Amino acid sequence: MKESYLEIVELDNGDIVLRPASEDGEETEPLAILQIPEDTRSYLKDRYFELAKCMFHAGIDFVYSDESVFDDSGYEDEELRPKLLH
Repeated sequence: MKESYLEIVELDNGDIVLRPASEDGEETEPLAILQIPEDTRSYLKDRYFELAKCMFHAGIDFVYSDESVFDDSGYEDEELRPKLLH
């Protein structure tokens, strides 16, 4: 089975997105978009991207956890869980 990788990147417009990693270098459609206001970025300084990574990780952990409200059939298999690139 082919592994699926996800990446967290900051776009030119400042949005931070979670998207499938592309093998051919082309941009892929985001799965989630996070917009951090400028005043929050100023307060966090360079740590705003770390905050975004933590938020995306928490969301992924929620979706793939045993306590998830979603139908988790198939998620117990670690092979199906996407890998994250940073």
